[in-house]
Amino acid sequence: MRVIWRVLVVIPLGFIAACLAAGLFVAVAAYGADSLDRDAVIWPAIFGVLAAPVIGGLVALPALVAIAAAELLSWRSVLAYLLAGGAAGLAAYLLAESTAGAISDKDAQLSMAAGAIGGFAYWLIAGRTAGGYGSQTTSS
Repeated sequence: MRVIWRVLVVIPLGFIAACLAAGLFVAVAAYGADSLDRDAVIWPAIFGVLAAPVIGGLVALPALVAIAAAELLSWRSVLAYLLAGGAAGLAAYLLAESTAGAISDKDAQLSMAAGAIGGFAYWLIAGRTAGGYGSQTTSS
């Protein structure tokens, strides 16, 4: 029952949170957040929420590989998720830009940073308890 709950609820929730966090990071990086007036906060937030499904679609395959590895190998270190998120962000960027032919160092760095932010958000929700399905005992 615990595995089903994790696969159907916790992991997808962590992935959604990771995509939202990465989208908000990209929005703030693109728009900037120089002041705290309403327009400086609202538009990046709207853009970030709208960018989250696009980011989710681009990073789905690399993230699936990273999530499967983390679950099978019981990775629980935040550093592992930061590195895996950065690698997934870079892989998604390279997959998206390989057809366009214009690869920018700045955009690659932004993608890696957004991936690392997403990896941290995923770790907060699902990564801290990855794997180890049979290792916990229940007492009544």
